[in-house]
Amino acid sequence: MKKQTFALSALCCALQSAGLAAQVQQDAVPDELVVQQQDTEAQQRALEKKEKEIETIVVVGYSSTRQEDITGAAIDVKIADVKDLSSANIMQNLQGRVPGVQILTNGNPNSTAQVKIRGQGLGPLGYNDPLYVVDGVPMNSGLHEINSNDIESLVVLRDAASASIYGARAANGVIIITTKKGSGDSKFEVKLNTSTEDFEYDLNPLNTRQRAEVVWRAAVNDRANPNNVSPLYQYDWNGDYDNPQLNNVILNTYIDSAQTMRPADTDWFDEVTRRSTSKDLNLSYSSASDTSAVYASFGYLDRNGVVKSSEFTRISGRVNSHVELFDGKVRVGENLTLTDQKQNLVNDLAGGILGLAIEQQSIIPIRTEDGTGWGGPTAGITDRDNPVRLLEMNKDNTNRFNKVLGNVYVEYLPLDDLTLRTNYGLSYGNFKFRNFTKAFQAGSLNFNDRLTVTDDWNKTTVWSNTAEYKYLLNYDHMFTLLVGNETVEFESEFFSASGSGFASQDRDYAFLEQATSGITANGFADAWTLKSYFTKLDYDYDRKYLASFTLRRDGSSRFGQNNQWGNFPAASVGWRVSDEDFFKFDAMNQLKFRASWGQNGNQEINTRATSSIFQSRYATQSLFTNEQDEGTAYDLAGSDQGNLPSGFAKVSSGNPDLKWETSTQLNLGVDFDFFDSALYGSFDWFRKRTEDILTTTQPLATEGEGAQMIVNGGTIENTGIELMLGYTDEFTVASLGNFTFDITGNISTAKNKVIALPDSVVNSFGGNGRDKTILGKSVNSVFGYVTDGLFQSAEEVAAHARQPGAAPGRIRYVDLNGDGVINDQDQDFFTNTDPDFIYGLNFTLTYGRWDFNMFWQGVKGGSVRNSWRLFTDFTSLNIGSNYGDRTLNAWTPDNTGSNVPALTLLDNNNEARESSFYWEDGSYLKLRNLSIAYNIDPAIIDARVYLSAQNLLTITPSGTLSQDPEAPNSVFPIPRTVTLGLSMTF
Repeated sequence: MKKQTFALSALCCALQSAGLAAQVQQDAVPDELVVQQQDTEAQQRALEKKEKEIETIVVVGYSSTRQEDITGAAIDVKIADVKDLSSANIMQNLQGRVPGVQILTNGNPNSTAQVKIRGQGLGPLGYNDPLYVVDGVPMNSGLHEINSNDIESLVVLRDAASASIYGARAANGVIIITTKKGSGDSKFEVKLNTSTEDFEYDLNPLNTRQRAEVVWRAAVNDRANPNNVSPLYQYDWNGDYDNPQLNNVILNTYIDSAQTMRPADTDWFDEVTRRSTSKDLNLSYSSASDTSAVYASFGYLDRNGVVKSSEFTRISGRVNSHVELFDGKVRVGENLTLTDQKQNLVNDLAGGILGLAIEQQSIIPIRTEDGTGWGGPTAGITDRDNPVRLLEMNKDNTNRFNKVLGNVYVEYLPLDDLTLRTNYGLSYGNFKFRNFTKAFQAGSLNFNDRLTVTDDWNKTTVWSNTAEYKYLLNYDHMFTLLVGNETVEFESEFFSASGSGFASQDRDYAFLEQATSGITANGFADAWTLKSYFTKLDYDYDRKYLASFTLRRDGSSRFGQNNQWGNFPAASVGWRVSDEDFFKFDAMNQLKFRASWGQNGNQEINTRATSSIFQSRYATQSLFTNEQDEGTAYDLAGSDQGNLPSGFAKVSSGNPDLKWETSTQLNLGVDFDFFDSALYGSFDWFRKRTEDILTTTQPLATEGEGAQMIVNGGTIENTGIELMLGYTDEFTVASLGNFTFDITGNISTAKNKVIALPDSVVNSFGGNGRDKTILGKSVNSVFGYVTDGLFQSAEEVAAHARQPGAAPGRIRYVDLNGDGVINDQDQDFFTNTDPDFIYGLNFTLTYGRWDFNMFWQGVKGGSVRNSWRLFTDFTSLNIGSNYGDRTLNAWTPDNTGSNVPALTLLDNNNEARESSFYWEDGSYLKLRNLSIAYNIDPAIIDARVYLSAQNLLTITPSGTLSQDPEAPNSVFPIPRTVTLGLSMTF
């Protein structure tokens, strides 16, 4: 292969020199020679393209191949498109850029992301995350633990044939990461950037006077005395329920009986959010010689979120190196990264804190009048915490996660076409968390101190051995055979201890040995082993006809003795039509058809699933009574003193017949490019059916304690299409010069359908268990009532089916079964959360040393639940909470155009029930990235300066109330981000 590449390079250089000479003498050359020269230039471009294809090598699992020879749905992601974005998590940066891959995220500084490959997978039924393989080491934890600047390539294996080499762990797709290696002359690179983030909510909770007026209006609508509905307010009003007029709202001097809190007007959203800044620094060194190479890097990431006190820091270091011995016959190498991550508890509590920012009333002050205590709930206020207290008392509760990820390998070439490789990898993580809650009182809330210390570690080792042999027969038949075996071993241990009653409330002196009460300890361990044997045969005839066959056999200790082993075969074929002699379409450079079939497995279940589990519960305390005790301890001796002997309670039932979950996938695809690769793209259709789903039953209480078990049950099918199109060209503007642009777009759709489920599982999805079940629908379908606006008059109420609580201004529910009564028989599956399609559009323009980029990403279809409406649209569902300013425009006989129900303090219409009222179109279009960069002349300094902005604009359909359908409700909001960065190479 190297000889072919060198020959093509030499030929291209010769042709290029000939072309330049011909151009100088063009005026003196006869016409027929000019035509010949143009033909030569066309051949040169074709050869340059062919050389580029040969050099495009894609890692596809235990081996690599030329991109043009791939017969499955594997896609090599353009890392260069996101090189100026944050190094926090490469998957966040790829959102909307990879067809068939849906990435869900939020604004949490820890930068985690949920990745779904080809549809919704199994939804709540089972495990949906892909397998990540970093330099040959498999992991499930995601890529937020990896410095994105260290990533050289990222390949997504979407279909079963591409991923089948990973067998038992590849049912949800595989993402292969290859980190950077040393290359070229010694160079040192510095990359640094700083970012500013902000987010402004449009919920607009009511201030103190506004809420008082809304409560007054609700009471008047109920024809109740407003002065008797809340101890927080007294009203001066005319007392006329038919023509009410409010003169004044009278607030008490203190809102609590202890007289520690005066009425306030707190803007809780303003108190818990901020404009934040982040810093990202990366240093790297790269060097290579004929026999060795080294790449080393250091990264420091300091991210602060828009929720006050939220923060995340990551320090990472990497060393990748290799050396060749014995004239290149032996290569010894390693890849090693060390990561130290630190974040506080605010990151995890942020969603709840933001929920409290609208739920908690503004009349509560942040602090008591003397400034030493916390403001909190009292009579007339729901018993929710002070969100500022949560911030302040948890910002120092930090956890630390350390990770070691790496591998060492030896490659031996006993023959020119035979490569033997042994690889040993390690993934080790250690999590430590010290969570101290000081004793506090906030209004009516009163809690004792509590210290919880957690230590959790896990270790995965992988030892793989492969032999790859390439054989060329008669110059046209290329065979590549790969055989190998692999052993993956996992073990982990968790320990946690807690205690209360500390003499000092200073966390520096609060340790478990100082605890005087409530001392508890618990822990557990886990371990499993996966042994695998695999083989793969690739065949290439004349670079036109391609085929690949894979078989992997996996044995997992997670399954019973009779079903420990599973076989996962796959096959794929490809036909490069454009290389056929009969193909005369000069405008098309490549046309390749692909087809693949394969099976993948899933083993992600509790290692105890095949055994019935009994645990001791020394004592339990019911939330509802002091008398009830469901513990397993009993005073057998009747002494009423001393330690009680404890028995055991059944926790879950074992299933010794558990077997592999298997996904079978068919994929048909085509790759093409036209006009010297100016127009390029691909199209894929797939059907994926997952059978014997590993899922947990939801038994009825009558089945007894510990009846829950993991079973093989059900079949789910995902079908869809994926399209990617790109166009690149250049144009000239008079007096300015040449511009180069590239436009790339992708669109994907996937439909999910539940084919079969066991009875013990199907009823957990709602329905009536007979004619209305989840079968035949998406696994993410929503069951409930269908609404039809608001009743506008008493006549409409009388003409409607009998609906308890119906009245003008109340929600109208549809009588689906037509029996004239609204009851639980009128529920049905009315929507689902699956998008109709997801898409992205990237535009890059280059002029001289300037780069401009604009990237849009969107989702069409699918529903999101707007749970904020429980607070923004009602005064009856959370009596003691605050409300949103939409209640100021609630329905009245004079305001019938409102979609906010009439104000009331009584939920007679049961409007908190699950219904279509709370579900909205989840479509959105976002301007994900807008950037401009300047590349400084290397003669001065090899540097790049860039300015970028993310999430500048969000467009939603008319009628969608959610500010951001991507991250609705009380989750960490996705902020607008502006970044200024610099990269330099020495």
